[in-house]
Amino acid sequence: MTTETLTPDTQTSERVGPSRWNPIAMAALLVSVLPVVSVAAPVLGLVALLRLRSRPHERGRALAWAAIVIGLTTSAAQAGLGWLMAEVRRATVERPAEALRAAWTGDAEGFRERMAGPGHEATSDRVAAWVAPLRASLGEFEALEPDFGRAVPEPTVPVPEREMSGLFKARFRGAAGTTSVPATVVYERPLAGEAPTSVRVRRYEFEMPDGTRIVWPEDGPRERPNAERREEPAR
Repeated sequence: MTTETLTPDTQTSERVGPSRWNPIAMAALLVSVLPVVSVAAPVLGLVALLRLRSRPHERGRALAWAAIVIGLTTSAAQAGLGWLMAEVRRATVERPAEALRAAWTGDAEGFRERMAGPGHEATSDRVAAWVAPLRASLGEFEALEPDFGRAVPEPTVPVPEREMSGLFKARFRGAAGTTSVPATVVYERPLAGEAPTSVRVRRYEFEMPDGTRIVWPEDGPRERPNAERREEPAR
């Protein structure tokens, strides 16, 4: 019969077990759910697992693995959201500016590619005829910037379901220097099943310094949708 001799350290380990949580594992789990810094969670989780291998008296392996999984998932979601936001900005801010730049340089094909409705079928002559008065009055187109300080006007007629508007400042450079004028860009929303980044420009409205408005395309006032038209009473 053999007798196993237990050292004080062994006795304490078997009786008490892991006595404290690993601080790195806890920090990794906390970081994994925070925006931006969640990318550091997998690294902290791996560091915690390596530390725990040599520290059997500490707990936190499950926390470290959870931090790695959650951190990777959160970081991937944030990266995807960031890409989507960048693409939406490109579609709603850069695309209208690209279309205007193409129109000013005589690139009718480049203009049509970014347009919907009548603008998508515009001829080179029509594009040039629309640009001419703007160039004569304001100069060369430079930039189109969002105008967050301007209040959205109340529509005078019902807005078609597939339309949405954005308020901008259009900047031009002429002989007298730089001029900025308020501009409204009307977009055509994507159809169901299309990517949200596939919006196209349908209409431009420029408010000239003299109070007049130059609009593209000159397709007349918008009509009320059929379902919302009201018959005028007979006289």
